[in-house]
Amino acid sequence: MMLLLSAILILVLIMLGMSIPYCFLAGSLFFAFAGGGGLNSFASTGYYALDAYSMVAMPLFMLAGSLIERSGIAETLVDLGEGMLKKVKGGMGATIPLVSCFFGALSGSGLATVTTLSTMLGPRLEEKGWDKRYVAAFIAASGPLGYMIPPNINAIIYAKVSQASVAALFLATIIPALIWCAAYFVINRVVYTKWYTPVPEGQASTSSKLVKATTTSRALKNAIPAFIMPLIILGGIYGGIFTATEAGAVACLYGLIVGLFIYKVLKIKDIWKVFLDTGYTIGTLLMIFPMTMIFTRIMVTNNVPAMITNFIMGISDNKYIIILIINVILFIAGFFLDANVLLLVFVPLLLPTATAIGVSQIQLAVIIFVAIGIGSVTPPMSMCLFVAARLCKVSVNDIVRPLIPFILFGALPVMLLVSYVPFVSEWLPSLIMMR
Repeated sequence: MMLLLSAILILVLIMLGMSIPYCFLAGSLFFAFAGGGGLNSFASTGYYALDAYSMVAMPLFMLAGSLIERSGIAETLVDLGEGMLKKVKGGMGATIPLVSCFFGALSGSGLATVTTLSTMLGPRLEEKGWDKRYVAAFIAASGPLGYMIPPNINAIIYAKVSQASVAALFLATIIPALIWCAAYFVINRVVYTKWYTPVPEGQASTSSKLVKATTTSRALKNAIPAFIMPLIILGGIYGGIFTATEAGAVACLYGLIVGLFIYKVLKIKDIWKVFLDTGYTIGTLLMIFPMTMIFTRIMVTNNVPAMITNFIMGISDNKYIIILIINVILFIAGFFLDANVLLLVFVPLLLPTATAIGVSQIQLAVIIFVAIGIGSVTPPMSMCLFVAARLCKVSVNDIVRPLIPFILFGALPVMLLVSYVPFVSEWLPSLIMMR
């Protein structure tokens, strides 16, 4: 009973807007004092939550993503995406998921992808006749592609909690991401005429610096340094040259070289701000990790994962029904909790149930990653939605309607696909990791 009250207290505090680390600390302290427990394990649990070599990869990939965001690579990828799809019906809109995949291969962050595309691609599409409400919704919906294409910051956190292989997790999301992207292409092709009014030739603003005539061949040439980066990172990891953590350091160095000497957009004076922003972000995560892990340990030592497994198995012993229940739990939790909480709290709780019905760590990871993506665009905890709305200068209410088809016919079918077809997420890791 005390543990249930602690969980309710945490959820209420989150809903009231209290900082997430303090919410979990308050819940843990409430259980320790009201439940007659002690604080003996709090310090050691918090320390060991951060004491892992793989954790070093997280700030390195975050720093690399920030460097890439400011290096000028994003603009070349936007030019390339426009050039590849400009002759396809609705192709300019389809540039959004395509560039999200390109940029995701460099940044590993959905929020960074949404921020960059909203700033760089949003004004271009609006000037060419696209409704900014649709553009904002499409960019927000495509945000999860920014981490589904490796590297994936969420995969590093999941690996810390579950002891799964980071390299295998990177591979597991590639095919689901490509299917997700293809689904968005189809949806855009069906609905784009409602949101697109072509601007007559010669009436577009010629003064805007955002609209540039760039040939596809020139855009491809400019984008070559961008495509080399994922080849170096993933090739190095799967070729056994360096670990995933060392790959983060290589990505940082490459981002600096590209930004300073190839595209020459990144300035020396900008580097300090990049480090400062990354430090602020990682500092926030380093506060969340110990506090959530303390509460997670309380739940584990009180046999909550086993209780959840028994409860779900008591509802049905059908594997497919249980997978559906897990999907519903994650879908609803995504409304209220951010990615870090979902990974740090729900992975230890659901992993025993998934293992009991034959769902592997890798498959469960991909299911959770897709659920995180859906949660990032469904209020109230929808950061991608909020960022896209703010940067595209529309209200959140205005972009709900154009967002619905992407959730109903894109994101949710992908979640069901990776849940019921293990081959989609497990084939590539098994193929390459076995070799």
